[in-house]
Amino acid sequence: MPLASTSNLVPILALGEPQLRAKFGRLQRAGWLASMSVGMIERQQQRWFLTSQAAEALYLHDRAQAHGTAVSCAAEQILSPDTGTLPGEPVLGSRERVQWTVTARGVRTCVRRLAWLELLYRLAPRLLFSGWLRVPPGVAPGVGDLAMTEFRLLRHGGWFHAVAHYGERYWVTFTYVGLHATERSLRRKRAHRFWGLDAYSSDHDAHERAADRVFYGDPTYDAVPSAQVILAADSWAAQLAQREFARDAWPLICTPDGLWGDPVELRPSSDRVDDPVTPMEVGRAEKLKRWRKYNADTVAIAEPLSYAVFMAVAQFPAMRGSQLSSLLSTSPRRIDAVLTALDEVGLIDRFDGHCYLTERGLRRAANLSRLLARALIRRHGAYLIPTFRHRQRHHDDGVNRLVLQFASEGAAAFAGWRGEINVPAITQIRPDLVVLVTDGPLGSGAYCLEYERSATTPSEIIDKIRPYRKCAAVGRPVPLLMVCETEQAAERFAEYDSLLPLLVTHTAAVEAGRLTGDDTVWRQRDADTVSLHCRR
Repeated sequence: MPLASTSNLVPILALGEPQLRAKFGRLQRAGWLASMSVGMIERQQQRWFLTSQAAEALYLHDRAQAHGTAVSCAAEQILSPDTGTLPGEPVLGSRERVQWTVTARGVRTCVRRLAWLELLYRLAPRLLFSGWLRVPPGVAPGVGDLAMTEFRLLRHGGWFHAVAHYGERYWVTFTYVGLHATERSLRRKRAHRFWGLDAYSSDHDAHERAADRVFYGDPTYDAVPSAQVILAADSWAAQLAQREFARDAWPLICTPDGLWGDPVELRPSSDRVDDPVTPMEVGRAEKLKRWRKYNADTVAIAEPLSYAVFMAVAQFPAMRGSQLSSLLSTSPRRIDAVLTALDEVGLIDRFDGHCYLTERGLRRAANLSRLLARALIRRHGAYLIPTFRHRQRHHDDGVNRLVLQFASEGAAAFAGWRGEINVPAITQIRPDLVVLVTDGPLGSGAYCLEYERSATTPSEIIDKIRPYRKCAAVGRPVPLLMVCETEQAAERFAEYDSLLPLLVTHTAAVEAGRLTGDDTVWRQRDADTVSLHCRR
C-alpha cells in the first residue's frame, strides 16, 4: 500500500494513530521509510512508502523472506523498530518476487493515481466490517476471517485494479470508474478484464495467461472473486457502473460519499488473479523529491483544491474563473492562484478568459481515470484548436451557466460526453449535459440536456432530435431536457413531445425560475407545472 497514511494503516496494524506515527518517525530516521505530503480528494497529509534500503532488505538480502506489500515492511519494522535487521515472519502474505509497488517507478505511478488510491485505502481494510459485504447465511466468521490479510495493486490490470484477501476464504477485486469513463470504455475494459494478467482457477491445477485463454482457449475457464467492488469517482460514475454491470453476480458500487445501492453477499473462492512475473529494478524511491521537480504538473494537482479545479475544467471546457469560484464555493482569489499555478505547469490554457485543458492536461486527466491518453485526445482534441474554442464560446457559456444553476439549487449536472449512449448499428447520443433525476414526469434515472441556440425550423428541429427519436423507436427512450434561446423555439420543440420523452424551456425562463423542485421552468405541451427533483 504505497502512499498509505497512518490512518489507513491503523485497522491493519491494530495500533493507535499517535503510536503508529511515532514508530513511523523512528523508521524514517533509520532510513527504512520515506514520506511526502499530498492529497487529492482528501486533505494533504504525510503518506508513506519504502526506501530502496528497505526494499532491498525485503527482496534481495539473504536473511529476508519475500513479502507482499509495502505494508509488510512497515509492519515488521514496527514490531522491532530498534533493530537493523528484519524479523522472519511476514505480516501480510508471502510473495517470491519484487512487487512493482515498492519500486521507484511504482511509487511515482501511485502519485499519479492518488485520487482513487485515497478512496481505496479508506475502504479496503475495513470492508468486511462495514456491513456492505455480507457473509453467506449459516457462516459465523471470526474476526480473523474478516480482517484483510493480503493486498496488492495490479500493475497490468485494465479492469481489475487491486486485489484484497480476507482470511483464507474470501478475495475481492477493486475497479475504479473515473471521471472520463464512458459506457463504451467500460464495456471494452470488462470484455478484456483478464488481459495481461495471470489467472488461476481452483478447477484447474495450473496458471495460464487469461488473455490467451479467453480468446484462443476454453471460455468456461474463469477466475471468479468472492465479490467485485466498483469504486466510482462520483454519482454519475456510479450510475454508469450500475447500468453497465447490473448483470454481474457480485457488484458492490461505492462512491466517496458512501455505498451506492444495496449490500451484496460474499462467496468463498479459491481462484486468483495476479500480475505476470517480470524482472524489475527497485530504484531509489527516496529520490522522489528530485522526480517531483521535473514533474511539476503531477505535483500541482496533488492538493484538494487544485485537483477539484483541474477536474472541473476537464469536465466543463471554457469555464471562467468566476464560474469555477461559484461552482466550488471558493474565493475568486484562491481560484485565480490555482489557475495560475496550473497554467504555469502547462495543464490548462486560459483563452479569452476561459479555461481549457492543454494536451498535457488531457494526458494527465486520462492517467487519473486509468484510460489511454489517445482516447481523450481523440474525444476532446478539438478544444486544443483556438478557432474551435472561439466558435464554441457562446454555446459553452450557455451550458456552463446551466451547470452553475443546477449547483446553486443543490443538484449536480455532469458533462454530456460522460453520458454518451451508443446503440449499435442505430445511433449515438452525446448530449451537452446529463442529470440524475430521482423524481420527474418522465420517470427517474438519467436525463440528457441539450442547449440549442439556432434550430427553429421543422427540418432543423427534426435533425436535432433525430438520435433521440431513433432510440425511442428501438425501445430505448432517453428523456430529453431542451433549453432554447427563445420562447418561440421552445414552443416549436414542444410540438414533437409525442415522438420522444421531452421537456422544454427557454433561457429567459431559466434566469427567472428554477430548474429543479416542485415548480420548475420545464414544460410539457399539456401541463402547466412540472416537478423535477435531481440527485446531487
